[in-house]
Amino acid sequence: MKKTTHTQKVSHYYDRNTRLFNMFGKTGGTRNIHASLWAPGVTSSREASNYTNSIILRCMEGPYGDQPRILDLGCGTGATLAYLRAHTCLHPELTGITLSPHQAELAQRLLQKRQPDIRILAADYHHLPQSWAGHFHLAYAIESFVHSSEPHLFFQEAHRVLQPGGKLILIDTFPASSASTDHFIHQQEVSDYQTFWNAGQILDPAALALLAHQSGFRITVNDDLTPWVEKNRLRDRWIAQFNRRFHRYTTIHPYLHALRGGNAVQSGFRHGWLTYRCIVLESMPES
Repeated sequence: MKKTTHTQKVSHYYDRNTRLFNMFGKTGGTRNIHASLWAPGVTSSREASNYTNSIILRCMEGPYGDQPRILDLGCGTGATLAYLRAHTCLHPELTGITLSPHQAELAQRLLQKRQPDIRILAADYHHLPQSWAGHFHLAYAIESFVHSSEPHLFFQEAHRVLQPGGKLILIDTFPASSASTDHFIHQQEVSDYQTFWNAGQILDPAALALLAHQSGFRITVNDDLTPWVEKNRLRDRWIAQFNRRFHRYTTIHPYLHALRGGNAVQSGFRHGWLTYRCIVLESMPES
């Protein structure tokens, strides 16, 4: 797997931080490395942590028959794939890729006993195997698209490996609009978001729709999930205080990078220049 400077940075970020994310993240024991959503009807931290997984599950149990072929584009340690396997009566073929060799190794070890048929690879979603062309019914990226520094390649590769009519689901942070990131007040937050959250690009939904269309996709769903993101937790307030008081020390360790990036995201939600969205795209046949 050939890595660019940016993908090397992202890989190193997850190699160094995954153990700490699992140790300190409030995920109800799920091993999910993504936002918890307190949607209507959610009553526990475990349900909130798994809510994004349940979105993928509902889309998977659609028109793909008894054996849908599913691709996780940024699978972490395989928590979403494990959830899908455990919560469906179907017999899906489940494949996940991650830039982080450490995550891939950890996922394989964790899934080996209970769900050994889930396939995990260390790979780059900008350069997927040629043999995967037209293979998958559904692909998704939960909080991993944000790391793409070449989103045109991301969409081209996703379109190549999906069947015509297949779905691509993005659940991630997106600017509310391109203009919202230009305001002076938010410039430090934007810089922290890009640098410490390892954002490879800042595409608002309108720019994303145009780029995706050029690669053969059309948007069918664009839901704003921001109201359901857990905000202003005691943990978040502590991190904000730490960031203000010890700003210069947050460059010492990758986990402190992550906390500073997460603080920028939380602030972006509060100030309204960032949104958390579920965007579903349909792969159109090539004309």
